[in-house]
This record gives sequence, structure tokens and C-alpha cells, in this order.
Amino acid sequence: AMDQYLDETITDDNFRVLPDVLKSLKKERDHLKAQLTGTVETTTVGEWPSIVLDIQSTLKDLDILHDRCTELDCSSQLLDPVLIKCAKAIEPKVEELVDAQRSQSYLKWLKAVQKWSGSIDICLKRGSPQDAVRAYSKLSSIVGQLRNSKCAHLKRYATDIQQHWCARLQDRVTSDFLVMLKELKWPTPLSSSSHTQDLWNKCHHRFTELFNLLLELGTPPPPAPPHGHHDPEGCPPRLHDPVVLPINVLLDPLKKRFQFHFYGNKKTNMKEKPEWYFTQVSAWINDHSHFMEKIVQPMMQGPYQGVNARLEFIRGLLQEVEVKILHDMPTILYEDAIMAHLIDELLLFERELRSVVQYPSPHPSCLHVLYNDEVALHKWVTLERQFALKRIKVVTHSPTAWQCQYGDMTAADDTCVPECAEGFMGIIAGITERYKCVEGVEQQVPFLELQLDLLMEFHQDLVTASKKAAGAQPSENLCAYLNSAHYITLILKKWGEQEFFLRLHYHLNPHPKHSTTAEGRHPSLEWLLQIISTRRMDPQFAESEGCVFSTPITAFSALVGDILGWIVQHIISVAKDNCKRYKRDKWHHMTVDKDVLSLDPSPSASDLFTQLRDQLVFMESHVSPQITPDLYSLINRELDRLLLTEVVKNNSFSEGGATQLDYDVSKVMVSLLAEFFVDIPSVHLLEMTQEACRLLKLLPGSAKLMKGMLEPLQQAKVDTDVYSAAIAALSDMGVHTLEPHEALKILILRVEPA
Repeated sequence: AMDQYLDETITDDNFRVLPDVLKSLKKERDHLKAQLTGTVETTTVGEWPSIVLDIQSTLKDLDILHDRCTELDCSSQLLDPVLIKCAKAIEPKVEELVDAQRSQSYLKWLKAVQKWSGSIDICLKRGSPQDAVRAYSKLSSIVGQLRNSKCAHLKRYATDIQQHWCARLQDRVTSDFLVMLKELKWPTPLSSSSHTQDLWNKCHHRFTELFNLLLELGTPPPPAPPHGHHDPEGCPPRLHDPVVLPINVLLDPLKKRFQFHFYGNKKTNMKEKPEWYFTQVSAWINDHSHFMEKIVQPMMQGPYQGVNARLEFIRGLLQEVEVKILHDMPTILYEDAIMAHLIDELLLFERELRSVVQYPSPHPSCLHVLYNDEVALHKWVTLERQFALKRIKVVTHSPTAWQCQYGDMTAADDTCVPECAEGFMGIIAGITERYKCVEGVEQQVPFLELQLDLLMEFHQDLVTASKKAAGAQPSENLCAYLNSAHYITLILKKWGEQEFFLRLHYHLNPHPKHSTTAEGRHPSLEWLLQIISTRRMDPQFAESEGCVFSTPITAFSALVGDILGWIVQHIISVAKDNCKRYKRDKWHHMTVDKDVLSLDPSPSASDLFTQLRDQLVFMESHVSPQITPDLYSLINRELDRLLLTEVVKNNSFSEGGATQLDYDVSKVMVSLLAEFFVDIPSVHLLEMTQEACRLLKLLPGSAKLMKGMLEPLQQAKVDTDVYSAAIAALSDMGVHTLEPHEALKILILRVEPA
């Protein structure tokens, strides 16, 4: 049994497994010994005789195995030197055989290259370009298989042969294609006339045949990236990438016409009229779009299936436009008027391409010649500044610059925007519309900086003009400055939340947690959309993050606050002058008129009431309704403080005086203010003064009790319960704004009857 096992397990070429077999058998022997000594209780008494026999047999087999292992080890030691000697003797022969195989393979590939090269030559001589192209395809396949070969000379030879025949075949097929196009009267657009249709029917088969041959001879575009993966190197193609060969041949007559008309001494070649060649290119695109979509596109098969024939046609024309612009650029770069005109026309052409021609935005255009070159970009920004300043000067010096653009139509314009402010923001918006076409964020930054400079310069001019106007009575111009600053603030806040400006903001102020694009230069679109959503839902977050216009927004907002302060200061100053006679009335000697309805406003306050009303009417008609709530709130607060300080606290009041004052305040002045301050409830108009009147009109007993509750509050230490009781008592009397010590002072001003 052991001999059979060894014969099956061990052969002459795997005797090295003997140690493992020996180890396994020893392990089995140890296990049997353990069973024999009783350390492993897995057998019964009746099994012991058979186990003993198995052990004896195993030990015998083990001895045989050990002897066989020793014998094989000795044999291997004897054979090793022999094998090494044989290997050394055979090695040169093996190398010669490998070299022969390599040479045979080399000659095989060389013969294949020469075979198909000869086939191409024969086909061309026979006048069969179709067969020649088929042979060229075989040759190209061989060159592709040799691409990873280490035989540099063979690869170079095969590549040179391929390029030679590619050029020869392209010339031959292109020549035939151009002849056929001439018969079709290309590039004249195909019409629906019977003659044109007959001509096309005659040439259609030949056109298709030659077009497909050129496709085979051309270089296919790289395969499109897998769905869901973005490949910046793939589709869409760059502007300078070669156009698909047959389409490039179709473009050849158009390019010749373009070069004939827009180069040299032709009358149509005027650097002052770039719109001429822009218009011509647009016309060619419109004329041939139907042909490219209906005739050419169905032929784009195989590796060209993802190519849009119409877009390739447009890209080929744009290449010619770019070459023309770059050719003219050195001569017009320092002629401001011509350069500015070129920029305007190129931007119009770009807008027409995207909106009218439906040229997709990801596809390249020739606009990049204006911003990829630092000199051209700097010139563009400089021209934007020059022309912006000229237009701003025209706007600000207009006779109607600070008049509302809608006249008195406040219903049509609740911001009361002056023509100047509207025109200025239109200029800023125009700059934005122009540089939105610029693709790179880095190239957009100089335009943004220009806008910020113009905004701050306009702000400084507005501050200077506002300070001059603030020295006298509030005028229409001061209100116009206020409306302008408020309007600009609103517009900038709105712009600052747009995706375009937020991208610039987070490019200039990188967020520590934002993810970037593959280039790592600016926030990714996914992260940007997420941050926009967060800003819309959380205004406090948006305010803390800021925007690109944070600096001018802060400056114009501060100017709004300053102008409001000047207006309120003037109104209160006039009211204070008008209060001089009113506060000198003999309030402590006035008698009580039981019929309150028979009371009249104090004659001494007529100037106060009249001028206050006139000023409020003026403000209502000249200040934006969006600002008046803030303005009226400030006027109400300061007027309330003025009446309390100048009239109430500087006098003593009899019962009649308190009644008259209450009538003047609550029935006359509050009613007057309520006509304008519609957003402020009547109870909050002149609130402190109305509360003072309530204290002055208290019955003697109630006033005495209130004094008794408020006087202990003047001590250094006041019990909390006492303080709370006093506050509750004041609230019951409708006094919520005045502090307890102020309420006590007003109660002391009462003149009690004897």
C-alpha cells in the first residue's frame, strides 16, 4: 500500500514534496500514539487490535518512505551538475533560435508593409482610389499593431510609408472631390429648382463615395467619455483641433473666398469694418446649415458617428475668423476707436452664434483672442473704463440727471430712481453682459475690479454732492442722492446673490470647505449650487459670507444712513425753533375747559404744525416709498424726544395746561403724523410724550399714590417687589416707555389745585 501511494504521489520531477509527505505521516503517527495512550478518547475497546495493526503497518511504510526519500535525494545531487552542463550547452542554440524567430517575424511585418504599400501603388496607377483606400486601411491596421513594438526602425519605416500614402491618397481623393463639387457649383446653396435637383441626383452617389473615402483617410476624433464622466480633453473639440477631413474640403472654397475678400488691398478689407466678415460668415452658416444637417450628417458613421457635421462646419469657419482677427490685431491694438468697435462687433457676433445660430456654449469660439493674450485683455479693460467714464459723465451732467425717470409716476416706480442712478447702473450692467462671455474666472476678475472702482468713484462723487446739499434745507437733489444710494444698494445686493458673481466671490475668497473643479482653481458647480441654496434659506449666513459687492454695499448703505440723519436733523432743528414760542406758553395758569370738543390747537404751535406738515409732504413726494418708513421712524423718535425735553420737562402743568398739551399732541400732532406714518401704529407715535400727558392728566389722588410708589425707587437699594409693583402700576396707566425716574419727574411737574 505504501509503495502504491509513493508511486502515485512522488515522481522523478516532484520528489521535493517528500519532506511534506514525511511531515504529514509523522503527524498522523503522533495522533495514533495519543489514541494508544488514551489521551484521545475516540475509540472503543473493540477497535484496539485493528488500530495496533494499522500503526505497525504505518511504521513500516514510514521506514520505506524514509529510505526512498534518502535514495531520491542522492539521485538529485548526482543529476544537478549534469543538467546544468546540458543547459549551458543548449543556451546558445536557444538564443540563435529566438533570434531566427525574431528575424522571421520582423521580415514578416516588413513584407506585410511592403505588400500593402505596393497594393496602394498598383491601385492608384490602375485608377482605382477606392481599392487604394481599402489597401491603405490594411496598412494602417498593421501600423496600429506595431505601435507597441520595440523595433523603432520598423515602426518609423511603417509610419513613414503610411504618412506618405495618406498624403498621396488625400491629394488624389480631395482633387476628385473638388472637381465633383465644382460640378455641383459648390458653395452655392442647393435650391429646390429642377435643374439643381437633377444635378444633385447625378452627383449624389459620387459625392457619397468620395466623402466616405475622405472619412477613412482622416483622423477620427477621440471617443466620447463614458456617460456620467467629464473629460475636458474630449468633446467638445478645441477650436484649433483639425476639422473632419471631408468637411474641411467642403470649407476650402469658402476659405478661399474669405481670404480673397478680407485680405490684401480689396475694398472689402477694412479694419474699421470687422462687421463685414462677421456678417459674411453668419450668412454662410445660415446658407449651408440645411445641407450639413440633411445631406452630410447621415454620412457620419462609424468612429465619426458622434460628430455633428453642422458644428464642425461652423468651427472651421470660426478658425478662419480667428486667423483674420489675429492678423489684424497688431495694427489695431493701439487704435482705441477701431479696437473698441472690433470688441463690440465680436461680442455681437458671439451673441448671434449662441442665440440665433444655436452654436452650443461649451463649443469654442474666436472670442478668446481678446482675453487669452494679456495685452489684448488689458486693452479691453482699459477701453471699458474709458468709455464707461465718458458715458457716466454724460449721464451725470444731463439737465434731468437727478430727476425721477418716470416723472411723478410714483406708482410705476416705487424707488423714485433718478435718471443718473439708473443710467449709471445700466453702464455697470453693460460691462457685466460683455465680460460674461469670457470663459476663465481669472480673466473675469479685472472686469469685476473695474466695476468696483467705478462704483466707489460714483459713491465718492455722491458723498461730495450730498454734503454740499446737506448744509441747507433738504432739497430735491438731496432726496435724489438718497434715492440713488438706496437703489444702488438694492441692485448690488440682488446681483451679489447671482451664480455668476458668487462664483467670482468664492474664487477670490476661497471657502475652507468648498470642493473645486478638476483644475482646482475655482468652486465646482455642484458645491456652488449647494451654497446658493443655503444662502437663500439663511439670510444671516449670506450676510456673514458677504459677496463681491460687499464693500460698495456697505459704503452706499452708510451714505443712506448719513443722508437720513441730515434730513431728520434739519426737520428737528426747524421744529425746535418753532417750539420756542410754544414752550413759553403759561401751562401752569391754563384753566380747564370741561368741553374737550371746544378746544383748539395752541396758536403758538401753528408754525410747528404747519412747517412739519409741509416738510412731510415734501418728503413723501421726493423720497422713495421704500425709504420713508425708516425716515418716518427717525422723525417720530427725534420729535418725540424734542417735545418731551423742550416742552414737557421745561414747564409745570396745571390741569388745564395738561389738557391742552394732551389735545395738541394726541388730537393734532399724532393725527398729522398718522397721515404719513402709515406703517407706525398711532399708539407708538410720539409715545413718550403721550405717556407724559397721561401722567399729567391723572386725578390728584391717583397722582399722589403713584408718586408714593415711585419715590422709594430713587434710593440706592430698591426691593425687587417694590420695583415690580411700580412698573405694573405704570403699565396699568398706559406708561410703557418712560423709565420710573422720568415718570416721577413728570409727576412732580404737576401743579395741583389749592
